[in-house]
Amino acid sequence: MAGMTQQAQERHYLDVWGVAKSFRGTRVMSEMNFRMDRGELVSLLGPSGCGKTTLLRIIAGLMEADQGDVVLGGRNITRLPAHRRNISVVFQNYALFPHLTVAENVAFGLRARGTAKSACAGPVEEALKLVRMEAFAGRPVSALSGGQQQRVAVARALVVQPDLLLLDEPFSALDRKLRETMQVELKALLRDRGITAIFVTHDQEEAMGVSDRIAVMNAGRIEQFADPSTLYSRPATPFVMDFVGLSTRLSGTVTHSDGHVSIVGTDHGEVTAPGAYPPGTPVQVGVRPELAAPGPGENTISVRLADVMVLGSKTVLHGAVHGEDRVMCELPGIRTGLHRGEPVQLGWAVADTLIHEAAP
Repeated sequence: MAGMTQQAQERHYLDVWGVAKSFRGTRVMSEMNFRMDRGELVSLLGPSGCGKTTLLRIIAGLMEADQGDVVLGGRNITRLPAHRRNISVVFQNYALFPHLTVAENVAFGLRARGTAKSACAGPVEEALKLVRMEAFAGRPVSALSGGQQQRVAVARALVVQPDLLLLDEPFSALDRKLRETMQVELKALLRDRGITAIFVTHDQEEAMGVSDRIAVMNAGRIEQFADPSTLYSRPATPFVMDFVGLSTRLSGTVTHSDGHVSIVGTDHGEVTAPGAYPPGTPVQVGVRPELAAPGPGENTISVRLADVMVLGSKTVLHGAVHGEDRVMCELPGIRTGLHRGEPVQLGWAVADTLIHEAAP
């Protein structure tokens, strides 16, 4: 396979190499390289239209790439039809058959592969036990709740023992509390079974909760591919900093650099950031909200409070800013004595400061 060494193929369980895709002459994905190891849970995270579902469908064989290769378990599956890839997909709408029972829906994939009806009962029962739905085997899926239908869809995906499980926004139809419960349950199930899985989501909290690593996508490319802790604490680009969690974000210009840190002038005061940028460089500096606190610090800015939001377990302060700047501070618990319109200083450590060169 052109462009990929044998060593690279052996190191990664799934290797998407040089994949490109266009729709009606518009390139939506260029030279995509995406790799993951056996047993990993990886999320494709990004806004609508960023290419994450396109990548998922190419891996599944539901869409053909214009160029590039897909290798799974050392086998080049690029030209194989979807039904020969042994990849299961859980769709956003679950794609269950309303006229069939729960057990019949779960058995559908086995029957499509030529498994005798008599041989389906054992695997179906085991799959339903995995998702705690064995008591519903004889019921029509139309009588189930959204969470129960989601479990059936997962059971149907797992019963064929796929080499790879793909989940396209699997929790989007569920309410928040049930969604969080299903995230925990599904993650535990996949880990216990050692299943390699890819989630597609636009919800950064969901991605952070279920994933070993996250590929943050924007405009048909991966901006950063890392574990959740690294993405949050050291975002590689301004887009990642904004999309994965919230943060104070200030535009400014480097006024001085000594080779180790840069001094940045902003509308709210000078900010010192790790890293050397030439004087005159336009940059964005920021800090995660839980790392800033009222009062002076190594970095200190002055703002007027635009809002004080008490959210039970935390209190969030928002500063009054202009343009695309944003100032926020997250304090644990319920805080009193802070009022809209009052001036406040926020301080944080230089080491916690994020800095990126501004986009041209």
